[in-house]
Amino acid sequence: MAKPQLEKTLTSLAGEFSVAAKLCLRGYIASLTLKNYPGVDVFCMNPKNDKSTTIQVKTVRGTDDYFLPEHFPNKDQVFVFVRISNNDTLEYFVAPAKELERISTEGRERYLRDHPHVSRTQPRMVSVKEIENFRDRWDLLSLE
Repeated sequence: MAKPQLEKTLTSLAGEFSVAAKLCLRGYIASLTLKNYPGVDVFCMNPKNDKSTTIQVKTVRGTDDYFLPEHFPNKDQVFVFVRISNNDTLEYFVAPAKELERISTEGRERYLRDHPHVSRTQPRMVSVKEIENFRDRWDLLSLE
């Protein structure tokens, strides 16, 4: 079994590479940043019309909850969430940052309301259940 940090890194890389592969199969050019560009994991371009976008990939294995950045400076950015099941099946959820900010803010407020004795400082998170409507919504990349 891999060490916890190595396992986390390998899971993240598997998600990023799988997103790049899905994008290439859809006819786009995808380039991984390999952690060299803050907040961006994949640069993507449609060679037919020169439209491009940046993507942040979040990958989980063995859970349904994703941690999100506290702030969304680029509201036009798209997130692709990858869930790897125990049998290595991959699921994809493609969601715009502005929608994630709204969903995660509502979720955090609901959690704090339901748990009045917890610390008021809670991480920004989103669950698969909350982003189910974004399953395989590659059209939200706005590259066509």
